[in-house]
Amino acid sequence: MNLYQLDYFLTLAETLNYTKASQKLHITQPNLSKTIVNLERSVGSQLLIRNKRDVHLTPAGKVFYEEIKKTMEAYENALTKTREMESGTSGVISLGFLGTAVIRLLPNIINTFYKSYPKIQITLTDYTYSPLIQALADNQLDVAILPDDELHTIPDLGHKHLFSDDMCVAVHHKHKFAERTQINLVELKDEPFVNMDPEISIRDFNLVNKICMEQDFLPNTVYESNTLMNMLMMVECQIGVTILASHMQHFATENVRFIKLKGYERYFKVVCAWRKDNNPSILKLLEVIDRSIGTNY
Repeated sequence: MNLYQLDYFLTLAETLNYTKASQKLHITQPNLSKTIVNLERSVGSQLLIRNKRDVHLTPAGKVFYEEIKKTMEAYENALTKTREMESGTSGVISLGFLGTAVIRLLPNIINTFYKSYPKIQITLTDYTYSPLIQALADNQLDVAILPDDELHTIPDLGHKHLFSDDMCVAVHHKHKFAERTQINLVELKDEPFVNMDPEISIRDFNLVNKICMEQDFLPNTVYESNTLMNMLMMVECQIGVTILASHMQHFATENVRFIKLKGYERYFKVVCAWRKDNNPSILKLLEVIDRSIGTNY
């Protein structure tokens, strides 16, 4: 028994006419008759009754027709899904992201992607930086959108630049620098600082320290936060100032001002990184990201 025999049987069972079935299948009537006989021998049951005027399915033939029709539909569905998966037009992509950095960009990417490739599912997980880079390194993610630090430590990784952001000092609106549009970092050396707790995110802690040390001072840290949002809250509580990328303004209230740090324009860089494996759907996502970046950045 083979697929050709089953296809010939289904066509004959639906037309109930050897001439019409032969024409539809582009074969001769004797070949069709021979194929049906061989199929019946394989099944061990008569499936069709043929007389001079017409063709009928036997009771066994009706059962066989219904079951084989389901089987062939499942087969065709499997072929379609396999071909779509191979071409990257269906599948699953696991995407991790640093939510604070892509609050404006990611929704447009995902919306555009689902309109273009509705058969590809994207699982979205918001991380803080350290767990995100670890998940990428542990091959738990196909794609990650994150700052470009430490990517060189992960082998077999592709990446592309998405956007660069200015570094700013965040101050309370009553702070003496609040009306400034730009500031030299050295002017902040005597200010109390809010920084990230290094046990929570060594990357964010080091970022502030690194920027200050480039101006030959260490920040006077008076409070260590467990999240970036908490850092903003402490600025609003007038505990101190902090250094954040410009995009964090989206999370600040009207009581917090962001002042650009001179010399640190486009300092914070965000990239899309992906595993170089055999998931062809990733290429479809990268295509949509390229289009979205061109529109928004």
